[in-house]
Amino acid sequence: MHFTVLFRRALPCILLSFATSGHAASWLSDPLLSRGDAPSWQAEGCPAHDSSAPLSLYTAATQALCRHPQTHEAWAQLHAGEAQVGSARAAYLPTLNASLQNARDHAITQVPSIPVLNTDTHSRYRSDTLTLNWLLYDFGARDAALKNAHALLEAAQANIDGTMQKVLAGTAQDYYAAIAAQAAWQAEQETETAAEQSLEASSRRVRAGVAAISDQLQAQTAAAQARYALAKAEGAWRNATGALALDMGLSPSTLLRLPPASQLDASSNAGLRPVDELLAAAQREHPSLQAARAQLAAAQAKEDQVRAQGRPSVNFVARANHSTQPESLGTGLPLVGAHTQDRYIGIQVDIPLFEGFGRHYQALQAAAEAESRQSQLEDAQMQVAQGVWTHYQALETATANTRITRELLDSAQAAFIAGKARYEKGAGNILELLSVQAELARARQQRVQALTDWLTARLQLAASVGRLDPAALR
Repeated sequence: MHFTVLFRRALPCILLSFATSGHAASWLSDPLLSRGDAPSWQAEGCPAHDSSAPLSLYTAATQALCRHPQTHEAWAQLHAGEAQVGSARAAYLPTLNASLQNARDHAITQVPSIPVLNTDTHSRYRSDTLTLNWLLYDFGARDAALKNAHALLEAAQANIDGTMQKVLAGTAQDYYAAIAAQAAWQAEQETETAAEQSLEASSRRVRAGVAAISDQLQAQTAAAQARYALAKAEGAWRNATGALALDMGLSPSTLLRLPPASQLDASSNAGLRPVDELLAAAQREHPSLQAARAQLAAAQAKEDQVRAQGRPSVNFVARANHSTQPESLGTGLPLVGAHTQDRYIGIQVDIPLFEGFGRHYQALQAAAEAESRQSQLEDAQMQVAQGVWTHYQALETATANTRITRELLDSAQAAFIAGKARYEKGAGNILELLSVQAELARARQQRVQALTDWLTARLQLAASVGRLDPAALR
């Protein structure tokens, strides 16, 4: 039996037996092993949201990573880059094509001067062909294409890291903003309670005839303002929790149970490295710079590929054909059955002689693209350095503010207690009480805001250096 017929009949059995093996699915999906491993946080899967327990920053961040559209887009780009690497690797393998033809032929030949030679024939035949082509040498075009694909894959991997840090930083900022809004709402509740107590105290003094009615009216005004501020703080809290829920891929109406602001703590920056070291680390590790360097390498490899494609190439070629097309012994004679076999093997050299100067301009375009990528890298270096410097100074400022607001809150609490006692004993006036009451409310809000600003500044500095990951948020 002829080889092509045997191969055609055996191929379905070969594929079926391979498909039933344990590793068939994974091998067929990536035969050239271009895919990498998923990170640990993605391999673990998205953590379930337990509404009965306080939401941790780690849970919020990992849910955002799992469900945020930007991370899905980044992973899709990474898979596209992996496929491009596989495609570039495939260029090193031979190509094998099979052509199976089953034809019905009707041929009419007319010779007007000699009618006896006229023929009208019908025939059916098959023609099976196997063609092998293997590129042996191309002066570096395949190597450059593979370098380009690897560089683009590195850029996609860096883009994953950059997107992850962007999502983490945004989620952390919204997380602390929601806690701050919750604490501000609770502080306004305490302020409203204090205002009602002041109103009750002033009313008692008015009824006792030891205070003017103006004291009660001013206390009523302060109580109304406290209720107004409370309603406004509640709205801000709902907006903040809705934004955090959206970051996590949930409905903004989802009820999120957040830990109290009292659990927030701002420690010193004793372990903070000098800003010059952070700037140097960012230049080495920041994902945007890694992506820019990879894009530059890809553009340079593309330029080499374009130039190499204009050079000769050497191919190993082979062909085998089996045909049952009948042959004619001559004009006017009937067709007779025949079996034809044709095989050849050889080396083929392709030499581009003239391409209308298209290759020249393609090389100029590739060189300009590489120059553009170099400029983009330099711009990214400036942007990263500016981000590190800005967030470093913001952290220093936030650290100082945590100390100041702690002292401010202690003083405001002591002043309110003293002012309230003085008013109840008749030694103070309503304006003094309302003043220390307002200062206490402001000090509470400033304290919570300072704590959340410090925590957010730490994470933003880590992100600007390129060292923010889910494990750091546990």
